[in-house]
Amino acid sequence: MKENIDKIIYKLLILGTFLLISYGAVDQFIGESNIFKIDKVIISGCNLIELDSIENQFSFIKDKNIFSLNVDDIETKLENYDFIESAKLIKVYPSIIIIDIIEISPIGIYKYNNNNLLVDSNSNGFLCSSNISSSIHVPEIKIQNEINFENIFNTHQYKTIKQIYNTNPKLFYQIKSISDMNDKILINTQMSKISFNKAHYILQINHLNKLLMHSDEYQNFNYIKFSHLDIVVNERGSI
Repeated sequence: MKENIDKIIYKLLILGTFLLISYGAVDQFIGESNIFKIDKVIISGCNLIELDSIENQFSFIKDKNIFSLNVDDIETKLENYDFIESAKLIKVYPSIIIIDIIEISPIGIYKYNNNNLLVDSNSNGFLCSSNISSSIHVPEIKIQNEINFENIFNTHQYKTIKQIYNTNPKLFYQIKSISDMNDKILINTQMSKISFNKAHYILQINHLNKLLMHSDEYQNFNYIKFSHLDIVVNERGSI
């Protein structure tokens, strides 16, 4: 019986030694082999961010061993960039890295004194260059009196744009600008004008959405305004 146990222990020692040697050999091969050195980095999803800035920041990735690359660390660094909502790094063995970037979805831009502030639906604001502001098409938020950037999210203009963005994307993408005058919120679309009352704009937007559900050709309206909660429209053919 004792001889059998000794044989089993001996075989286990032999097997363990073999596995350790094999693991060391494989680990050394992976570490030294050019096969697993990253030779290509593909970056997708850059529209607001300059691609060159991402390539330069993470140029160190090339020639690193794909097995030793710290994925979490790189994703965290990417998500600290302005305009980036999330980032995913994908390893394609043996030697390719894909960086998939999801940027913020801006819903408006506020311009003053040669500054441009992009805003999203989560009350985040990002200063951007004139090149970026001219390359994207979102409604311009116009405010009569200059305000601090952080106060933009308390304006009726921002709240109205956000409500339309969340409830009627089709209308949202037609909006060119939004402003206010006294107790009115004024929206210019590509073909029409819409006027809301500041005290009732959410209910009025809901009513407008119902109206536009029954009219795919709302561009035919010269203007749409509200008398309290009643909708008043003027069609182009009636002018």
